Amino acid sequence: MTRARFRLPAIITIGAAGMAVPLLFLAAPAQAAVPGAPAAPGAPAAGTHPGATAGAAIVNSTYYAGYEATVTAGSTTTSTARFTVPKLKCTSATRAITAVTGVAVNDSASYSDAALAVECFDGAAVYFPELTINGTTTAYQTSPAYAGNAIELSTTVSTTGTTVTVKDVTRGVTKTKKGAGGSSSFGYTGDSGSATVAVPSFGTITFTSCKIDGDTLASKKPTEFQRATSSGVLQISTTALASSGTKFSTHFKHS
Repeated sequence: MTRARFRLPAIITIGAAGMAVPLLFLAAPAQAAVPGAPAAPGAPAAGTHPGATAGAAIVNSTYYAGYEATVTAGSTTTSTARFTVPKLKCTSATRAITAVTGVAVNDSASYSDAALAVECFDGAAVYFPELTINGTTTAYQTSPAYAGNAIELSTTVSTTGTTVTVKDVTRGVTKTKKGAGGSSSFGYTGDSGSATVAVPSFGTITFTSCKIDGDTLASKKPTEFQRATSSGVLQISTTALASSGTKFSTHFKHS
């Protein structure tokens, strides 16, 4: 399976102060929204993904940590998860990932997903929703989230339509986008980013209520990924799925 890739970096204006923050709008399934480059939550540049098989041993990825599970091609697929926004330890360096839940489509050529950007920019922590439909991302910098907030992510894809949603349960704010459908390839949940943008010091992100089509993530025999540099430095580790089959954590190891 080939995950989505980050697009070229773009500068986005954030907040009333008009602070220019580079964003990573994820391209293809789940990738980190980072200051400085547009990314697509979920998949990397073509040819950069190891091409894992469902149920295989832990796979190293230069941009993703989490799980992905194959589904019946063209089936209606829903991927959901919940997590608490982590408290970042930021320096002046720009660093970012996205916490994301999505579905790769059309033989993994593209993806749709719901994500929360988790970024450090100019020494400050920045969090905001990003919704991607068939590789096109909309960022909501004027609807920020904050450390400690409970976030729910949901992506549903069918051949006739797509719906992606980020709900900030704590603030009672929901962002939803609908668009054209696609032929589902696999579902995924985890931390996505760009191999060229460092990982922020986020501590731990625990994903709960992780389901594919209403069934536990574990029941789909997903493949586990951890993020590591091309030289083998572990950046984000991923835990085994809990006995519930719907819970796992990712841990910051190295920028």
